[in-house]
Amino acid sequence: MTKSFGIMTMDVTHYVCGRQKMPAANYTGRIDAMSKMIHLFRYVGLILFFGLCIILLSGNVKASAAGENDVKLNVSDVSITKDGSYRLKVYNLSPEQSVVYRSGNSGIAMVSRTGKVIGLSYGETVITATVIEEGAAVAALQCNVTIGPAAVSVKLTKTNLVLQEGRQKLLTTVLLPLNTVESPIFFSTDTEIAKVSSAGRVRAVMPGSTQVYAFLENGQYAVCNVTVLNEEDYSKYREGISVEDILSENEENTENNEEENGSIEGNTDENSSNGDQVPSDNDTSETKTVSEVTNDDVVVND
Repeated sequence: MTKSFGIMTMDVTHYVCGRQKMPAANYTGRIDAMSKMIHLFRYVGLILFFGLCIILLSGNVKASAAGENDVKLNVSDVSITKDGSYRLKVYNLSPEQSVVYRSGNSGIAMVSRTGKVIGLSYGETVITATVIEEGAAVAALQCNVTIGPAAVSVKLTKTNLVLQEGRQKLLTTVLLPLNTVESPIFFSTDTEIAKVSSAGRVRAVMPGSTQVYAFLENGQYAVCNVTVLNEEDYSKYREGISVEDILSENEENTENNEEENGSIEGNTDENSSNGDQVPSDNDTSETKTVSEVTNDDVVVND
């Protein structure tokens, strides 16, 4: 009689120490099934993720498209000097809509029925523009208003500016007092050479020289001399040649070209006048009258 010692060797399913052990084939099948399930969950997750992204993006596009036609204020924040003013405007109003303006603190800033805000004292407040349609409020727009001191002086960090044609440069201003809320007004004396934005960004248009001013409400101003060079001259400037030398050289070249053109035109006029002269008596060409024609001059045809 053979002892099994707890192991049944005649059956595919056997026991070890009294516990059932699954065949290797069953383990492999379960692992394959789990692997397939994991891949399936990954694919489903990716599909859901990309679908959600598409929905969100399409929603944002629709929201932005709709937002372009919504009523809105021209600014959401504005700084005004004491006794200064600013005009608020509401865009995209329909003919049936009207606007009622209200100040959160009329002691700091007051607002008229047309949206003109006037600074009365230093501080901050909120101006609310309520859009009315058919007797009901359909929108409430707000603008944060800060009332501060006016500037007493202005300086530019650059008093001379050299730009290549087509380039831009932002001018930096220094205003006093430092807590002023005033912004200077910029102005170019020749916009064909250089233009300047309301923020002080100078754009070079064509070669030449002009001046850009920064004005304050009290009449104080600062000026910057702007020189615009073409690409070739600007390269010379970058190499260390002064603007004065470049402009002087260009002026000399222009004068020389004008002199050469003048001499060429003079020679052309002289040649054309010589061509119109009447032949003189010294011309070697011979002209015979009928009486002077000899027999040798006559050709007889047989």
